[in-house]
Amino acid sequence: METYDLSKITSADFSKHLDQPIKIYFSETVAADARVVKVTDLDSYSPLERGAFSVVLQTVEDKSHYPQGVYVVDHPENKKLEVFLVPIGPGQNGMKYEAVFS
Repeated sequence: METYDLSKITSADFSKHLDQPIKIYFSETVAADARVVKVTDLDSYSPLERGAFSVVLQTVEDKSHYPQGVYVVDHPENKKLEVFLVPIGPGQNGMKYEAVFS
């Protein structure tokens, strides 16, 4: 699977997809439907031109808990992203995971 270069992705790449469907692959055989629920620009150092930001994804109708780790996120613009996700707790309809891009 070809993945997208994370150094080129920006907060705008996620902000324009707030509350839109996205898929998280926790393994080759386990995938969960999710939504982009929050995008936050961070005031922290980044060696990249784009700046640091965080994205919160929430699974839809799936409150399963997967440990922090690198998972594949299928971005709405057909970009496969290998992202380190951290579970941050249950949301209203599913589990929330955060990715920080620095």
